[in-house]
Amino acid sequence: MRRAIIIIGANYGDEGKGLAAMLAARRLGRPCLNVLINGGAQRGHTVEYPDGRRHVFHHFGSASFEGAVSCADADFIVNPMLFMQEREELATFGLSPRLLVSARCRVTTPWDMMLGQIIEENRGAARHGSCGCGIFETRLRFERSGFALDYGRLAQLSFDGYRRYCRRILSEYLPGRLAALGMRAGADWLPLLADEGILAHSWEDLRAMLAATEIYERWEDAAAPWDALLFEAGQGLALDEFNAADAPHLTPSRTTSRVSAERVAALPGRTDARVVYVTRAYLTRHGAGPLPGECPREAIDPAIVDRTNVPNPHQQTLRYGRFDARAVLARADADLKSSRKVLPDLRSAALITHLNETGGRLFGGGELAAFAGRFDRAFVSDCRWDAAPFSASR
Repeated sequence: MRRAIIIIGANYGDEGKGLAAMLAARRLGRPCLNVLINGGAQRGHTVEYPDGRRHVFHHFGSASFEGAVSCADADFIVNPMLFMQEREELATFGLSPRLLVSARCRVTTPWDMMLGQIIEENRGAARHGSCGCGIFETRLRFERSGFALDYGRLAQLSFDGYRRYCRRILSEYLPGRLAALGMRAGADWLPLLADEGILAHSWEDLRAMLAATEIYERWEDAAAPWDALLFEAGQGLALDEFNAADAPHLTPSRTTSRVSAERVAALPGRTDARVVYVTRAYLTRHGAGPLPGECPREAIDPAIVDRTNVPNPHQQTLRYGRFDARAVLARADADLKSSRKVLPDLRSAALITHLNETGGRLFGGGELAAFAGRFDRAFVSDCRWDAAPFSASR
């Protein structure tokens, strides 16, 4: 029987989904297809091993060190420049993982990245929250058919065709987008926007990525050879694009397990499927937007060091908050209910991470045993590279 595990962030991202995916691949006990179901290069899923290996995954699945083959699903946004950077980083570990890419994947250009950063700069204190990778701007541009060529169609272009496409984005789409917002690019941006070398480099990155990946047309064909599927979602349930209560401080994709469940349901035969909701023992949030129970990092543990979520000019500094068991469970319950409409036998699990920073408890509210008991299975982690089944006697 086919097995499927769906990794979902229960909150605002940065929960430990990289650890969850790596451990899930081990539990599957066989080679798996590690499906990147949403988001894009802005995802930063960290995997660390006791022997010192450490990588923050963006375009590849977090189970890559476990021998998984990665798959960028149709809703994943690829960025050739950042893909090539990550591929070179993985090569330093002697790793050259396979990546299957849906022909329908949207593709970020350097001008999407610059546009998003320019817009956030113009917003100043009213910024929406951005990672600087151009994810939202890519998504928005692809709603305009004249400026949207997906991965499969870009693969068919010559350099002249690609140059015409990019120049239209730069000369027509970008100025129109800024004008509609009543914004303009600052003087510091003008030399970059006019730099012909960026176009040439972006073409080289695109061709190199195309040569290093495999394009597929239909999900069913990509999944057919695999009896073990590992879906790895980006961001978290509270950042889902349809979470109107927190708009506009959201991510432009579905962060729920429903799309993964639909992918499983589309395959023939039976699948033993489980969704794993990942949460720290406290809350975190990157960038602007609501964070209930926000508190200083020092209130949780002054010794917390996060090597992945370092301050940057776009997302600024990682924020911290108290755990709210009721809110976390409400998000997980609603998500599970939705996915069971297409996978009635879908089971649930929880992974609670960073317990070493809270003395083994949920920081701010709720008993760990009561929270863990709301899931079919629960795992706890107080280490960067391992977890164990929850036991009430721990």
